[in-house]
Amino acid sequence: MNIDQQLNVNLRAELEVAKRQLKSDQKGGIAALDKIYRQGKVPEVTLNGRYWGEFLTANFNPVLDSWLDIITKMWLPWEGKTFDARNNTGDNIFTNDGLLLGRLIWPLYNGYVADTRGRTLAFKFQTSRGQCLLEPDIEVLRLSFDLPENPKFLIRELVDQLVQIDDDFYLGKAVLKHPDGGRFCAAYFTLKSGLVSH
Repeated sequence: MNIDQQLNVNLRAELEVAKRQLKSDQKGGIAALDKIYRQGKVPEVTLNGRYWGEFLTANFNPVLDSWLDIITKMWLPWEGKTFDARNNTGDNIFTNDGLLLGRLIWPLYNGYVADTRGRTLAFKFQTSRGQCLLEPDIEVLRLSFDLPENPKFLIRELVDQLVQIDDDFYLGKAVLKHPDGGRFCAAYFTLKSGLVSH
């Protein structure tokens, strides 16, 4: 096992510890996620195909985060992302039971595309490598949603930023704009390639 492989094994183990820590100590768990994130690398290979996601935690404020944690454990229509390496684009994967809520929040958005049974693609993004918006000394894979077809409310302000921590396994930060113009990490998630498990 080379040094990079050992690092990846350690980061995956640290991620599992951080996920458990989030349940009892969100602040400490987020600090652990940030430490892992800083040790990740910009993906060397362009992502292509389907990657299944796990929502780890929100990061707005402790009260709101607690409610979002309860809600997402009961119901989370987001399942991951698809990537098109040739065009440097991608879409988010949602279960169809999330369509009604989406249509209520963004009634003018018509970018939904039927996917496999029980799923829909929505909210296209453009991929590029670049500096992390929050930690400029880190290079990341950026997923920018600032595209004309996306809703202006929340979606077009969103930039997901990925680092690779193992083979086809990625840790992401969802970055939003503050009302004052600054940016903050609104959530943490992971992506991994392979067959869906449910």
